[in-house]
Amino acid sequence: MRIPVPIVILLALAVVGGVWWHGTRDHDFLKPPSGPQLEMVRAQAALMQPPADHPEDGKPAPAGTAQPREPLADPPAPAVDPGDLKDPPTLALYRDDPPASAGDLLKLSSTLEAMGEIQRALLAAERVMDSAKPDEDQMRTAVGIIRRLRPQLPDWNAEAAAALPVTLHAGTGKSTAILLEPLLRELASEIERASAGILKVTAKVASGRDIPEDMGPPPVAIWLAGPADGTRSTEVISFTVISPETLRDDLAGSLLVLLRGHIGRTTALRIPQSGAADPVGQLRSHVTRLVWLELGSRLNPAEE
Repeated sequence: MRIPVPIVILLALAVVGGVWWHGTRDHDFLKPPSGPQLEMVRAQAALMQPPADHPEDGKPAPAGTAQPREPLADPPAPAVDPGDLKDPPTLALYRDDPPASAGDLLKLSSTLEAMGEIQRALLAAERVMDSAKPDEDQMRTAVGIIRRLRPQLPDWNAEAAAALPVTLHAGTGKSTAILLEPLLRELASEIERASAGILKVTAKVASGRDIPEDMGPPPVAIWLAGPADGTRSTEVISFTVISPETLRDDLAGSLLVLLRGHIGRTTALRIPQSGAADPVGQLRSHVTRLVWLELGSRLNPAEE
């Protein structure tokens, strides 16, 4: 026998109503909760919340209290001011007093390279070499940056007429002079390339009498001077020719020693020491364009 639908609906409503009446007949919904009841509810709610990311002293925050938001920190200012990127850079850019640390300059160079500011990135790396005091790792990093970025840029001075004239002098015996002369011209060209067109270098060999073989290897003296007789010059440094096969590297290595001593005595710049081989390559990576400019300017004093 089927129960009519209206009777089913009435029975369902009666069950729901009876359960509701039985569960709420003793409750007064218009009466506010007491203090202990509120504390119990708050404590239960606090237990159901997830723990805070940074609870103070390792304890959960008191129940019912709002957590203040920490203010957003301003991004840290760069340790070295990159300057106005709209202004054309100078060779002495990022040369501050006191000088910035090697680490800060390397960070600046990396940031500038990522921004596409290749010239400024190179200048920041050059300041590591001639103004800061890098450790071995920092110097290797700076050398890597210089060797990577230099080929991407044109010469600093593209006008040959504006190059500062410098003469690379050498003096030795007649027999050694024959071997030395082409190597000295090659070294003069290497200096021009290393200076990015800032210097115009001429090679000049002075030969004298050969010393007797029993007196040991023949000596070679080298120095740099202005273009004319009587102009300023660097100190003279000498070395002995052990083998014709090593003469090129001996010549470039002695030039580095000469430059390091002269620049250190006459300017606030420096050429860092390096145990790496390839002294010719170090003329580009270890001697900065600013150092070459200082050298040429001192050997070509302005007319009074």
